[in-house]
Amino acid sequence: MAQLGLKLKAATLIESLIAMVIIVVCMGVGIMIYSNVLDSDKQRMRLKSYLLLDKESEKTKVKKSYLDDEMRSGDYTVKKILTKIPETENLYELALTVLNQEGNIIGKRKELIISE
Repeated sequence: MAQLGLKLKAATLIESLIAMVIIVVCMGVGIMIYSNVLDSDKQRMRLKSYLLLDKESEKTKVKKSYLDDEMRSGDYTVKKILTKIPETENLYELALTVLNQEGNIIGKRKELIISE
């Protein structure tokens, strides 16, 4: 039969504390990795929005469509606003904005366009 009055050594308490510290450190590293994975998804979404802005900017310049417009591309909405610069004859400011489904702004771009 087991001894009921067996005293534990102090070393087991220290070992338990060290094991708990190791577990907490591992959990902290795991949470940091998880957070970085979630942030990389935001980077991918931002990159996709910048590619959409490039595409719409190029399409506006090639087609020479200098009218305000709003178009959907997949999960995103691209708003195009053209403003004529009053001090010049043929200079426009193109403002492009990409919105997600909730209406949050993901990316913006402003550039000047010279119309012929």
